[in-house]
Formats: sequence, structure tokens, C-alpha cells
Amino acid sequence: IIDGKQSMTVLKDVRTLVKDAITAALAYLKNETPAKTTTYDNGKFPVPAKPSAIVTVTKANVKAAIVDSGYYPATDFKGLDAAAPLPAGKLAVGIVLPTKDEPRWIQDQTRFQEAFKAAGAEVEILFSEKDSAKEKANVEALITKGVKVLILTPQDGKAAAAAAEAARKAGVKVIAYDRLILNTDAVDYYVTFD
Repeated sequence: IIDGKQSMTVLKDVRTLVKDAITAALAYLKNETPAKTTTYDNGKFPVPAKPSAIVTVTKANVKAAIVDSGYYPATDFKGLDAAAPLPAGKLAVGIVLPTKDEPRWIQDQTRFQEAFKAAGAEVEILFSEKDSAKEKANVEALITKGVKVLILTPQDGKAAAAAAEAARKAGVKVIAYDRLILNTDAVDYYVTFD
């Protein structure tokens, strides 16, 4: 776009997903219901959701959308000018992300850690390394540690249903992050792009 080879693109700013997942988790920690704007049918029931906006990026707004927003530093480009108290004590939020092999999930890990620390909530983040069995074991480990909210990006939406149901049975609120957990009513919230 900047050098004129492309007229537009779309930005799915994963920071908004992180923010929406954090907002939902903090609401559940305060025994509140997170805001929703729609629902998604996962094959079992309509899961409350708040899809994040997709930003159309053109030459007219590329600097505002990509640089001024903080998504990328200006130095990456040539041709541009430059709440209520949370419960204390036990682990509050457990997050299971799919892999450490992709920069996106490592970036999400950092964003989650920083935001929950700033909010005063203890968080532990585990990676499933693209393995549904390890994902379920990670969820079970977090349940054992006493998490109150689970944020889960399922490797396989159908396979993750069992992990979500185990969390629900333990009284844990379940937030599907970026990918929907299918065929279960044990999903309290879904954070995705529209």
C-alpha cells in the first residue's frame, strides 16, 4: 500500500481479541456477564460473542491503522512519516494457546501477561503444541490449580468440547478465543473477528 503496489488490505488486529478476551475474563471474575453483540451456533447452543472489527486499510489510513495504532513501529516501513477489585490469592485465569511455533501466539502470550498483570489478576499460559490431548491435559492442570476463568484457543473445535465440559463441571467460566469450541454448551463466551 505504501509503495503503491497494493490498493488495500484488511487488518485483523489481534490486540483487540486479546483485549476482548481479557475484558470477558475480568467480568466473569467479578461475577458479571460480559457484553455480547451476537451469538455463534457451535452445534450445541448459541454461544454469546463479541466479534472484533476488521479494519480496511488503504493509502488514506495506512499510517493511522498500522503505525499510529501501535500495531507496527514506523521504523518497520519506508516512506512513512514518522475497575472493581479482583479476587486475590489463587490463580485467576488460565490460558491455553495452540503453539509456540507461530509469532502470533507468542505475541498474544505477552499481551495477556501484561494486561492481566496490570489488572491485578494472576494468569498462567500454557501451549498445546498443536496436540488436542496435550490441550486437554493443560486444561485439566489449570483446573487443578484453581483457575476461575479459562481462555482456550482450541486446536480442534470438536475435540476441545471435552476440555470445556471438564472446566464447566469444575465451575470455571470458559472463553473460546479466536476459534469456536464446537458441540457443547460449556462455552460461556466467544472472542473472534467478525
